[in-house]
Amino acid sequence: MLSQASSAISQASSSQQPAVFGKKLFCSFKKAAWIASTTSLILLIPLIIEMDREQQIIELEKEQMNVLTGNASAK
Repeated sequence: MLSQASSAISQASSSQQPAVFGKKLFCSFKKAAWIASTTSLILLIPLIIEMDREQQIIELEKEQMNVLTGNASAK
């Protein structure tokens, strides 16, 4: 009787192992996805803002040069 109970417990725990492994894998994937997404946001957003500012400065300098040289039609 005791051996039957222990074998039933071992069968139940062995059938639950893939589910536990899957849950742990999913939690690890969520953590990795969160870290990757927040890191990319923190690093890429300031870069994009600076690139946009630089483009605006270049366009402003071109516009000022055109006004100073009298080439209003050139762009």
